[in-house]
Amino acid sequence: MNITAVKENPAKKYGILGVPWDEDASHGRPGSRFAPESIRKNASWIFDRIIDNKVMDLEEFRLIDFCDAEVKDFGDVEICSYDHFETKKRIENKCRELHQAKYIPVLLGGDCSITWPQIKALHDSVKGNVGIVHFDGHLDLLDSTPIQGEFSHSSSIRRAIELLPRVDSRNVVQIGCRAYNYPDYYEYIVEKGITEISPRDFYRLGIEGTAKLTLEKAAKDTEVMFVTIDIDVLEGIYAPGSGANETGGFNTYELQELMKLLAPYTHSFNVTEVNPPFDLKNEFSSIAAAKLMFDFLVHNYRPTERAAKIMD
Repeated sequence: MNITAVKENPAKKYGILGVPWDEDASHGRPGSRFAPESIRKNASWIFDRIIDNKVMDLEEFRLIDFCDAEVKDFGDVEICSYDHFETKKRIENKCRELHQAKYIPVLLGGDCSITWPQIKALHDSVKGNVGIVHFDGHLDLLDSTPIQGEFSHSSSIRRAIELLPRVDSRNVVQIGCRAYNYPDYYEYIVEKGITEISPRDFYRLGIEGTAKLTLEKAAKDTEVMFVTIDIDVLEGIYAPGSGANETGGFNTYELQELMKLLAPYTHSFNVTEVNPPFDLKNEFSSIAAAKLMFDFLVHNYRPTERAAKIMD
């Protein structure tokens, strides 16, 4: 999945990295270790349509010329199945290497415990403050339990918020969290000033209104922004293959359009919790993840005028 840059020093460089890891799916279904391969397979349908570094963007009705970009697939992180902490360190180190080489990390999970080391690498690779945008059906704000510990797929955002002072919880926006959860999370969210945009809020604000509010919060006094998409932010009918489905989520079009508006402001990106063993035979979840990844590449590289004006 490589787009070879025509220029020696491309304006944008993107490093795709697979993380076949689901050992921390301790409160959901394992199986996302198979996602990087499945997402790549479905993304090949899109990449195969790039001719002479150009592809047609039907949704914006324009030609995208990648002549000033490099998109390189760096393969998979070498996981250590018997040592969770070693695996997290390897993910962090690989992401740090990408930042040092001026690549924007694009990670294909894996369960969403991979989000914590990716944020840590971004935090340690820049000098400014970090904003976080978290698409998910669940909060991922667990502190610790005897079963899950502190670094499971339920704790990634909680750990990131502890990267004080350059990660301020008031710069954290969670989009799509829904249903019901533990009462202590309510107290924590209120105390920390985290912004919650539920599906109901999204339908009230609309796509552009949601993007505007998200950037007002996540980009306020920050220099870089991290975006993570847990595929279960989608309604289960659109992504049946996930770690844990919650009813009442977004449809695929809504998520794609919102991601396009946020992509130009994003400095590190991942999509997680795609679970091929629980997907339908037509691989809905992997197809959605592959499209979201390519949407990110296109709209980070060539933002639309609509996205450019969202902060006006």
